[in-house]
Order: sequence, then C-alpha cells, then structure tokens
Amino acid sequence: MLFHSRKQRSADSETTGSVRRGLAALSIAAVVGAGGALAATLPTVHAAAPNHDPVIMIPGMTGDVGNMDPMKQNLQSNGWPADRLFTWTDSSKMTQDLAVAAKELGAKVNQVRQQTGANKVVLATWSASTLAARYYIKNLGGGDTVSQYISFAGPHHGTTFNHCKQYVSCQQFAAPNTPFLTALNSGTEVPHNDKVAYLTLRSSGDWNVAPTDSAKLEGADNRLLTSQTHFNIITDAQALKIMRDFIIAHEDDNPPTSTTPPTSPTTPPTSTTTPPVQPCFADSNYKHVQAGRAHDNGGGRALANGSNQDMGLNVVSGTTKLRKTGDNYYVIDPACS
Repeated sequence: MLFHSRKQRSADSETTGSVRRGLAALSIAAVVGAGGALAATLPTVHAAAPNHDPVIMIPGMTGDVGNMDPMKQNLQSNGWPADRLFTWTDSSKMTQDLAVAAKELGAKVNQVRQQTGANKVVLATWSASTLAARYYIKNLGGGDTVSQYISFAGPHHGTTFNHCKQYVSCQQFAAPNTPFLTALNSGTEVPHNDKVAYLTLRSSGDWNVAPTDSAKLEGADNRLLTSQTHFNIITDAQALKIMRDFIIAHEDDNPPTSTTPPTSPTTPPTSTTTPPVQPCFADSNYKHVQAGRAHDNGGGRALANGSNQDMGLNVVSGTTKLRKTGDNYYVIDPACS
C-alpha cells in the first residue's frame, strides 16, 4: 500500500507485455467489454509442477500481512499447498530505507528455503515492496534464490502522487530520478533475467502510481489492466489469474526441486554487492545548514538538501535527524542512529 487514494476511475482493457528471453510461453488477453471478463488462451497446455516453488507475498508501505490473505487463499484454492504459501513484511512495514528492507527479505527467503527445502522462491510483491524485492535480487544474491518476481502496482519509475514523504521509503520513490531509483534502474531493470522471470501488473485505474507506465519494467512481461485500483489489484480475479498462469508457465524455466536446506534460516546467501552505507546526522537545523546538509529557504526555515524536505525553523534548538542517501541528498529520518 502506498497511501490512501481519491476515488479511482475505470477504463477500457488493454494487455501488453514482452516475454523474457524470447520465450512466448504465455499469452493472455483481456476482453474489452462491459463485463470485463478475462479470456485466457495458452499456446501450450502447461501442467502445474508437482511442487510449486514457495510463494512469499509482501504488502506495500504501511500495509499489513493480512492484506495478502486473499491472494494466499486464491493460490491455495487453485492447487498451491498451504505449506508453500507465506505472507510477510519487514520490521517497518516498508516505511524504512528499502535497502534495509531488502536485507530483511533476504533473511526471510532463506528461512522459507530452510523450512520447505526448496531451491528458490517466488516473490509476489505490491507497491513499495516491489522495490525492496528488486533491490534484493540485484544486490543481495536474490538472483540465485528467486525463480519468479511478480510486481503489483510498483512505483518503479517514481510517482507524482507522493504525499507520503514522512516515510524514508516514499522519499526513495517520490520521483523518477531519486538516488535510490537511479541506482536500482541502472544497467538493466530486470537483473539476472536468465534465472529470474519478471512479471508486472499495472492499471490505468491506479492513481497512486502515476503515470501508469511507471509500474512497467523494461524487459519484463508487462500487463496492463484498466478498472483495478491501487488497492484492489492484489485481490482482483483477473490479476490473480494472470499471476497464476505466469507462475505455471515459467516453472519449466526453473523446475521446483528440493535441495539440502541452508545451514541457518537467518543467514542470507552470499551478497554480490555490499549495500551502501548511508550515514546519519543528528543536529540542530542551524548546524545542518552550517555543515551544508541543509539550506535556508530565505524565510527562516531549513530545507534538507536534495529532497527539500521542510525541517522547521532554522534555529539552534531541537534536533533533526538526517540520513544521506546520495550526493548532497538528505532525507529526514527519525529512526536514524
């Protein structure tokens, strides 16, 4: 979840997408009409694997794990064993630095692999958690532990509906060129796509991720829906069927198998990249301005450099905690230590 939205609109149906590695494994078309029914056609009949990879379902910013229960129940009613389905969120409900949330996700992935004996997991993510999961795949070894990545309404290229900047995570996707998104989207938007299948679902009825195409990833199988909102896309029957069909179609890429579990459920796999250290500074607004971490707006108020967050009066009393997240880019972070 990003944040509460205004009344959403609905639109006609369109389905788009590019299939990873040129494998046209799946074709699903949304039927345009008053009923909004989905007609799914598969070029090849795909049988469900005997043991699906475990699915970890993750809500968005401020969301509870219960938000993902309808998705979990939908998978179970369609043949997924209950002991292969997990709902989870990080310690901050995706409000903290998403690189930190990604590290916590790595521990959860390994715990699920330990518990189930599976080599890999499927990540079904929503809103802000889509970014934490991508960070994990790109930077923290997830290319070797994730078979499929599924993004529901992810702000992959920022959003103009960003009235949530009290949260560090929101500051990281509040614009397309934040330091976090610039680094995450650099090189390729679908890292390790020789091993990980990528699906995105977005809707023209979602006003929280704006523009709509911010939720696409270059190189992924991108699907466009129309009447779904930011909040009901994760419970919508059409969207969930697309997800199920995608999982089954791509199980041929990474057949679910069991392996010797990791030795520790809390030890993440070896990281390919060490997460960047993001220093914190606790000082008065006046000292932040003097140190070059903030500036005066000309009216006696201090603004954090880069993010331009209003820190309050430019005075020596009180303390504001700033986290540096990029070159001359600072954000207010009350959890800074």
